[in-house]
Amino acid sequence: MERTAVVVVVALMMLLQNSLQDTQGPVTSLNSSAELKQIRDLLFQQGLNLTELLKKDTALEKEMENLKKVNGEQAVALSAMKRELEQLNNTSAAQARALSAVKSDLKTLKNESAEKVAFSAALGLPAGLRGPKNAETTLVYKNVLTNIGNAYNSSTGIFTAPFRGVYYVRFTAAVYNNNSYNLGLNLYKNGHYLLHLGENGPDGYAKHVSSGVTLVLVAGDQLYTRLPANYVVWDDSLFRTSFSGFLLFPM
Repeated sequence: MERTAVVVVVALMMLLQNSLQDTQGPVTSLNSSAELKQIRDLLFQQGLNLTELLKKDTALEKEMENLKKVNGEQAVALSAMKRELEQLNNTSAAQARALSAVKSDLKTLKNESAEKVAFSAALGLPAGLRGPKNAETTLVYKNVLTNIGNAYNSSTGIFTAPFRGVYYVRFTAAVYNNNSYNLGLNLYKNGHYLLHLGENGPDGYAKHVSSGVTLVLVAGDQLYTRLPANYVVWDDSLFRTSFSGFLLFPM
């Protein structure tokens, strides 16, 4: 529209200039001649101005075309960046899932390692009778054969459950060269009597007794055996009197 208007104005100026030239006759007035000259100069200057505007309009159009081209290139670059960002997000999500899977595996391995509990200990040497005592006494099995999970304390003779689960506990007792006292021991849980294992008849013959029990224990529950008053047990290098247990499964 602007270019069309410029062309129209230029055309009108040329027509007006031609008209002035055609109608110009002998001029008797110096002032009229000067006025006509001023009008021609003014029209010429306006033509120059319009031409300059036309050049600027053309330059502006070129600049707009260049800007459109640049915008198009930027749009292509932006689209490529978006695709790369989406790929990066997808890669990050996959890496996050892989990391989560690794953490889960590590946690499982840690739990499996933590849930392995087993112990076995015996009175062992020195060989001979333990007892009799005037009062019930906790037996301390100092000869440790196995203590996976370190739940058994060889200084106190107490097994402490590290976490909730089903445990199997087994204990044995023996007597030898005895003709005065009964053989036996008691199993306790947290200070409470659970069961008795023993045999009467001090006839001097070697005797062996054993028993086992499955218990549901929570973390912190304690198991231990006690020698009843006036009872005896025997042990030597053969580990005849022992205390064992292991985790069946956690709960």
